[in-house]
Amino acid sequence: MGKHPWLVLALLVAAPAAFAQTKHPTTPANETRTPSAIRSPHSRGADLKVPLCPAHFHDSLRGDGIAGLREQGVIRPRVKSTVPALITQDAIRASHRSHVGNFVVLLDLVVDQKGKPAQLCLEKSSGYGLDGAAAAAVQRYRFDPATKAGKPVKMRVPVEVRFTTETPLESPHSLPPG
Repeated sequence: MGKHPWLVLALLVAAPAAFAQTKHPTTPANETRTPSAIRSPHSRGADLKVPLCPAHFHDSLRGDGIAGLREQGVIRPRVKSTVPALITQDAIRASHRSHVGNFVVLLDLVVDQKGKPAQLCLEKSSGYGLDGAAAAAVQRYRFDPATKAGKPVKMRVPVEVRFTTETPLESPHSLPPG
């Protein structure tokens, strides 16, 4: 074992103890993490064409030229005009089967300096062709662009599209007397 067998023994004893005290990186308590988007299991062809959003955007005017929602001194874009998103027959049939009358699709997009949507991605999926319908409608929205010091800047914003169906309830005449 050589001249210093106690040194080998000390290393064997000390190494596991030192490793146990090593701090492993964790997420700070005040930092919230958004899970990456997940497609609805009811997604159809048009839905699959809408790209999923990444788990995080690291936007900054200095970094990628896109203002984040918390960027200092930036006035958010305002919606000038919208286009209605058309509900699909698949969604109507699904709402009748499950008695769910509301579907929500959440998209993230960048409003460019001219007020046009760009870099659209899917944050919350509803499927049934609604993700595709929402994306097609939102691509036609127009905005007053975000500004900083009076100059237009790009800014990423969330856009929620709600679809409502009127789910027919049983007629009061078909209910048993109460």
